[in-house]
Amino acid sequence: MNLNYFFNNKWFYRLLSLVFAIFLFSYVSSLGSGGSNPPSNNNTSMMSERSVTLKMPLNLNVNSDKYFVTGYPEKVKIKISGADSMMTAITNTRNFSVYADLSKLKPGTHRVKLQEAGLSRNLSYKISPATVKVKISVRKTADFPVQVVYNSDRLASGYQNGDSSANPQVVSVTGARADINKIDRVEALLDIPQGTDDTLAKQVMLQAVDNSGKILNVVISPETVRVKLPVYRATATKKVSLNFVASGGSSNQNYNFSSKTKEVSLEGTKRALSKLSQLTVSVPVSGVTSETTKTVKIAAPANGISTVTPSEVTVTITPSSVSTGKAASSTKSSSSSPSFSTAEQSSVESDNSSVSSSSAIDNSTSSASTTTTSSSEKSVTSDTTSKDNKSN
Repeated sequence: MNLNYFFNNKWFYRLLSLVFAIFLFSYVSSLGSGGSNPPSNNNTSMMSERSVTLKMPLNLNVNSDKYFVTGYPEKVKIKISGADSMMTAITNTRNFSVYADLSKLKPGTHRVKLQEAGLSRNLSYKISPATVKVKISVRKTADFPVQVVYNSDRLASGYQNGDSSANPQVVSVTGARADINKIDRVEALLDIPQGTDDTLAKQVMLQAVDNSGKILNVVISPETVRVKLPVYRATATKKVSLNFVASGGSSNQNYNFSSKTKEVSLEGTKRALSKLSQLTVSVPVSGVTSETTKTVKIAAPANGISTVTPSEVTVTITPSSVSTGKAASSTKSSSSSPSFSTAEQSSVESDNSSVSSSSAIDNSTSSASTTTTSSSEKSVTSDTTSKDNKSN
């Protein structure tokens, strides 16, 4: 077959043009019908709904300057349903809030329904829990010093801690008035690793406790403090004298103490030892009415002192009333004659009587002599007078 015949024939090109025209018409028609479908898909996508569950902080609508509220959860769940595009925006922005309105409530315990603010009306939601139980109390704020609490037994052997410090030293505590009044102390619990042999410095959480050690539900500002605990190697020793003082005795009595142990040996840091010249030992004297001997334990006197040798001493306690009685007896004995046996005492008394009698005789003789002398003088005077008269 001669192909040139077809290519040179004008009808061939006319037929080919018709085929292309039909093909192009069919293609354009298919594009037109296909172009109307995407908008339908987009509309379907925009009209589809889904749900998301979010955790949101619970806000309180209350006069926080006057009242303190406890018992409510910090966060609640909210399930939101709506158009898919809106769910995406809410998840990303979270431009709404969940709150409890307490503005019209007085002090006491109340159950309150939770509400939302900021969600579109085209959305539906469900808050879980739907209600919360709260306690409204009169608010109070007070300042408390920080006490550092730690276990020094966890220090390495041969090491001793110095005085702990906290920065800041005083914190502000806010809460229900009843709870603030129960606060016994604000503690900074310092965790000491086992075998610690170097100074510790940590940021420590604070807690307020009552006198039984129960943690109270209050707000502490700041919540943490910087705690420093010096740790030293205890190698130096020093001997110091003992000073006994009464503990728990009657205010109407004085007590004298004596002990064979005059001094003890202390082991600790040089800085701590340099501050000590004597060691004061408290002796319990409650109920002591007569001379009593007790064994008293000696505790380490200060931070930086690790051991005391000996750790206990024997002390003799003498109340002032017993001491006064002995002093009076001693005075009476010293003012009287020395002590003798019965026979010797009789002999002494007899000698004393003789001496007294002799003194009496001597005195009598002296008196008689004086009288005789006087008589003689009178006689001489008479004789002289008589001679004078005769001479005349």
